[in-house]
Amino acid sequence: MDDPALSIVDVPGYGGDYSDEFEEEEDEIEEDLNENENSENNEISDEENRAPKTKKKIKTTKKKKKRNGLRHIDMTPPEKLLKLAERDVKELTNNEKNDEAIRQLTRCVALTRIVYGDKHWKHAQAYSNLAQGYFDLKGYAPQAYQHAETAKNIMMSGLHTSQSDSDKAAMLSTFMDIYYTMGRSCSVLKKQNEAEQAFLKADSISKQRLKSPSVSVEDSRVWDIKIAIALAKVNLRQQKQAGAMTYYEHAKDLITKSKGADSLDLIPIYQGMGQVEQSKGKHANQEHAIEMYLQGHSIASAHYKTNSVELASTAKALASAYSNTADPHGEASAESYLNECLAMYQLHYGPNHEKTIGIHDELAKLMIRTDRKTDSISLLKSTIPAKQEVFGEFSDETADTNKLIASIHLSNGNMELALKAFRKCLSIQTMMYGSNHKKTKETQANIDVLLANPNLAAKDRMSSKAPLSDRPRFSSIVSRSKPVAGSK
Repeated sequence: MDDPALSIVDVPGYGGDYSDEFEEEEDEIEEDLNENENSENNEISDEENRAPKTKKKIKTTKKKKKRNGLRHIDMTPPEKLLKLAERDVKELTNNEKNDEAIRQLTRCVALTRIVYGDKHWKHAQAYSNLAQGYFDLKGYAPQAYQHAETAKNIMMSGLHTSQSDSDKAAMLSTFMDIYYTMGRSCSVLKKQNEAEQAFLKADSISKQRLKSPSVSVEDSRVWDIKIAIALAKVNLRQQKQAGAMTYYEHAKDLITKSKGADSLDLIPIYQGMGQVEQSKGKHANQEHAIEMYLQGHSIASAHYKTNSVELASTAKALASAYSNTADPHGEASAESYLNECLAMYQLHYGPNHEKTIGIHDELAKLMIRTDRKTDSISLLKSTIPAKQEVFGEFSDETADTNKLIASIHLSNGNMELALKAFRKCLSIQTMMYGSNHKKTKETQANIDVLLANPNLAAKDRMSSKAPLSDRPRFSSIVSRSKPVAGSK
């Protein structure tokens, strides 16, 4: 059963009986103040009138407080409060004050219910804005989906009529926003089929919305691009390469017509098309995939400076594409672009930064793939101090690095060094998770397998005990520099 619509209640102002009572009480206060002034002007002696004067001042102060209290009653209409809250949302979002922006969006939901009622489309619009806020500002997909679902139910259950073309377009925009937010939330929640259906509904509403005279072609094109990219990503996650490539091609055509063939908006499109091609596995056309990534990198090179972070980002994506080719020439190109990206990150962020450390790890893995294991161990060891500073001495990043070093030593047949690295990893994981955690038990199992080798176990026992020749000789006689008192 639907909830009854909330009736719109007029908020009283200063008119009517309340206004008359207020004016009468204010007049009485003015009269008291005038009497006090007259009595003070007619004073003969300060000494004689000090006590009465003090009483008068106290009485006057009380009346002033009462008067000021009446004047500061907030009677701002909810319509105006709603506009102020909507303005605050924009300012807070621009200043990246996300938590405060969410609070104001929640306030807008309450105020629209007061102003328009709980079945009005603007109440649904407020819920839709709140859902977008949770997704874009906080990254909370479950909350975003819940509020978008509430907005959809309001739009579906209410009877929304309007004679204005702009209001009709706004209603369709609200519907489109709702389904777009639901689609993005479902995609994050790994409900790809539901996400695809939501995006398709948003696409259908976008086409219907374009028929309104108040909607511009450019605005409609922006939405078509957003929805096409979203559908391409969902199709890729569903392993529908043909559908994903079709939507990426559609988005590319729309952007090219709107902004030109060298638009920066085309960079993620080309990278997405390259990713779709490489997702085909053994049937992938690697040359075509690399060409897509090169297109994106060339656009970035034309717009950004040589040592810019943006150019480093496209270089990293291109390096990853070359690495997926599993070809010696591709690995060499990947290393070249990774070194290029590393130089840019070190220039902007320094050596002790998460992004710089990430490139070092990528280079180490590339060295492992190209049988340069000694170089990879040296590189990984050099990153441990930076990881301890950035992530902490007891962190997954530090533990995983020691575990990777142990695995490389093990593949080289250096079981003693592997055991040493595994124990470093174990000590970090024990401090972080305890001895009964899955990760700790897995590392302990690797150590147990190594110690099952009798030769390694014997060496380990010997190394854990200091040789007898290195120990100080025990003697029960304590030498003294001076004889004990009383002895000769």
